[in-house]
Amino acid sequence: MLWKTRCGHFATRSYADAHGGLCRKCHANFAALVELEKRYGEDALVEYWYSAILINLPESKEEMKCFISHLIDFYQQKLIEMPSKQRYIRKMLYMLQSVLEPASDVETLR
Repeated sequence: MLWKTRCGHFATRSYADAHGGLCRKCHANFAALVELEKRYGEDALVEYWYSAILINLPESKEEMKCFISHLIDFYQQKLIEMPSKQRYIRKMLYMLQSVLEPASDVETLR
């Protein structure tokens, strides 16, 4: 039986329970990101965001907002769990927030 997951998509209850409440597509996206970070480090992950999110437009604006919102939640939790990586995680959160809400005024970036 399908039920609505945390990400707003639908998946079987057993799959969602085993994968943090996410559907298959959202979980696969997170798994790929974790693997990228393990293999190539934090800077590669930041570069990935600029190329994958800002250059390659997602299928829909709602899909992009959904995915980025989950990433913001993920990194906010990591900020609590891993204070030693605070600088890196804050960079990621700033970048993700700027994708969701681009600054219209250059002064706000300073």
